[in-house]
Amino acid sequence: MKHGQDAMTSRATPESKLIVTQSPFDAFVRKYGTIPRRGVFGYFVHELGRRIVGGDYPVGTTLPNEPDLVEQFGISRTVIREAMKCLAGKGLVEIKTRVGTRVKERSNWHHLDTDVMVWYYETGPSVEIMRLIKDLRLALEPEATARAALRRTETDIAAISAAYEEMASTIGDVNSNADADLRFHTAIFAATHNMIYSQLIDLIAVGIYANRTLSGHEDIAEGQKRALPLHKAILDAIVAQDTEAAIKASRNLLEAWLARDYGF
Repeated sequence: MKHGQDAMTSRATPESKLIVTQSPFDAFVRKYGTIPRRGVFGYFVHELGRRIVGGDYPVGTTLPNEPDLVEQFGISRTVIREAMKCLAGKGLVEIKTRVGTRVKERSNWHHLDTDVMVWYYETGPSVEIMRLIKDLRLALEPEATARAALRRTETDIAAISAAYEEMASTIGDVNSNADADLRFHTAIFAATHNMIYSQLIDLIAVGIYANRTLSGHEDIAEGQKRALPLHKAILDAIVAQDTEAAIKASRNLLEAWLARDYGF
């Protein structure tokens, strides 16, 4: 997926693929990415990561060598080497002397890395990835919701309720409703009072936001309407400290998630 005409390079030729420096997804990167998108290094890491995850460089592909990348992007060898090390640390590539840098099998990618999830989001996550995220959510969220029902405080209830009210008031506003949706689930994970559980919300964020890349505006608005009472059932169960109802409500929401449009 290519975004706009803004780019960063010291010399652009007709053959150059310029580095994207502005994207509709910048706010998401600022919230959830671990590598800031600023400076030559940050832009280049995100550019290559996005191209690998998006399939421009398929699994098994050997990436262009340093001289070719220097020529294409107008950046230094030092930046290229540091970027490759960063991508290798995320499991995306394998660097071999005298062989080059090869894209690894997706099973080796660090999918818990928020930058990798951001790149999935930016390049338009496939139905397959969304299915995998849903499977993860089914394993995590019902139990998180049950724990929240047991452990929630009045402050937690206030945060969950406020997010729900914002969801109710932003039906049809794609971005604002997604932000409120994420705050709703973030508040539930925080109500588990388990700091490790709380941090897992980053993995779910891509699933909540990526729906916007897989559906048209009318479908999204209709989905927001259908999902609102399912979210209310979760809130009510947490308020009532009813763990069984919390689990059931959470599963009902997830089972309905994109089921009509994508069959999973």
